[in-house]
Amino acid sequence: MDIGGAERQALRLAQKLQEKGVSVTVAAGLWDWGQPGRETIQGVPVHRHFTAWGMWNMRGLRRFGQYLYLLSLFLYLVRHRAAYDVIHCQSAMFEASVVAVAGRLLHKPTLVRSMASGAWGDFKMVRQDRTIRGTGWMLRQVRQADAVVALNPQVGDEMVALGVAKEKIWSIPNGVDVRSGGHRRDYALGNPIVVTFVGRLHPQKDAATLLRAFRLLLQERPDLPWRLKLAGTGPLAGYLKGLAEELSISQQVEFLGHVNDVDALLEQSDLFVLPSLSEGVSNALLEAMAHGLPCIVTDIPGNNNVIRDGGNGILIGVEDAAGLARAVLAIGEDAALRKKLGRKARQTVETQYSLTAVADQYIRLYESLLHQQAGS
Repeated sequence: MDIGGAERQALRLAQKLQEKGVSVTVAAGLWDWGQPGRETIQGVPVHRHFTAWGMWNMRGLRRFGQYLYLLSLFLYLVRHRAAYDVIHCQSAMFEASVVAVAGRLLHKPTLVRSMASGAWGDFKMVRQDRTIRGTGWMLRQVRQADAVVALNPQVGDEMVALGVAKEKIWSIPNGVDVRSGGHRRDYALGNPIVVTFVGRLHPQKDAATLLRAFRLLLQERPDLPWRLKLAGTGPLAGYLKGLAEELSISQQVEFLGHVNDVDALLEQSDLFVLPSLSEGVSNALLEAMAHGLPCIVTDIPGNNNVIRDGGNGILIGVEDAAGLARAVLAIGEDAALRKKLGRKARQTVETQYSLTAVADQYIRLYESLLHQQAGS
């Protein structure tokens, strides 16, 4: 099944909540032809709702598919109202408005979680979307959710600026299952030296800067067997492959597409790079840190809440190909630095971003919402 980092985070959180005695059902859209309407994925029931398959992203018809999804989701929540106590929306995009409205009508507590901040923040993306009408009304509904989860402080500030009451905001980061990341015992470089990126091939992740940095790296140390692996799919896949050809680095770059076993890929990597322009808290970054990989990320909210420059990773400027190349080379040339950054990264996720701790925070939030409802 082709799922991205956000979907993987939702699935793992659902599994952890179930381990702790919370009954979870995931409601999603039926966006791709051939997907089952009902299935169980790793123990989690998933119910998908009709979208006319997004009308195959055809101009003028995709909007209709969005409306169908929102309507079918609303009807599902109404029909199954006896089966749940809390509605948890894993994004603050269009469906969050339906969740907020259904919650008020059905007297069910609702929480909405914003996935990112900055230029690709959820509220900003909804406001700027031209494929669907009524976005102003949708944002007003989301503001009335009972709780809003902020992955990083900038998300919280943006929510307050958009009219969300400050007392509704809960700060809960993404989490990672630290059991899935093995301790790296040996920081000797592989042959080839594998630099890994995991994420959507989308402008938000800025893999183009990574390709330009990789070309500079090859020019600086052509004697070393560098290899760049990009795991993920997205709208820029064709452009990025063309850019690799243009930069004459295509022989050293692998576009892996969707990768089912990300853990195996990270185990085979020497370092991890995330040059994104906007984040909430990156699932891919946390997974790489759980594997003890030295990580290089852009100095933006979400990344710099997790990474301390020179402590448990390296921060670089946005769209700074030269700075990224220097950082990769510094890690490649210094075994002591690799070991220090990798081990500190692992310690960070163990103490601050474990999925167990995050699930406990969500359970406390659910209990708080139910308590408020009982007292109202």
